Amino acid sequence: MSLLNPHALCWRRILDNNSLEYAVATPLATGIELAGTIVAIHDEAPLEVRYRIECDADWRTRTVSIEQRLGLQQSSLSLAVDTGGTWSDQRGLIRTLVGCLDVDLELTPVTNSLPVHRLNLAIGQAEEIAVAWIRFPSLEIVRASQSYERLADRKYRYRSLGSGFTAEIDVDEIGLTVRYEGIWERVTP
Repeated sequence: MSLLNPHALCWRRILDNNSLEYAVATPLATGIELAGTIVAIHDEAPLEVRYRIECDADWRTRTVSIEQRLGLQQSSLSLAVDTGGTWSDQRGLIRTLVGCLDVDLELTPVTNSLPVHRLNLAIGQAEEIAVAWIRFPSLEIVRASQSYERLADRKYRYRSLGSGFTAEIDVDEIGLTVRYEGIWERVTP
């Protein structure tokens, strides 16, 4: 699975029809960029999230930038992570995230593509990981334990080890999320 050309993607939140997302996955000289816009409703207020995630050639997160508007209130977040999994923001080191190699944005299925690529699991293989889970609209960053199990060529089982939540994730031929069971479906080919 490799990303050789840019891909434009669109997802609809089927759980409650509460959001729509447009994203572009772009190969870079040094890795991959995922950038997108999510438009949603949160507590009856409009929410717009713009994100940009830069990964290295092995799909390990290197930088994350988020700008959001909840109603008319604006906020942002910028993160960087080194090759050893040391995360920092504008205030400095974030000790709770040491060792996390992936970011997981709560409002999008695109970040599930990061561990799918990075882990490169064989069918039947599973692995537990720690991720920097970003909550919206609080922009709270939580260390989360997850597991991914490859069920078939293009099907994975995702588990949140903290909550016990489980969902199947289908990916396309290059490993980008197509369906996140019961929550999101891609509406572009």
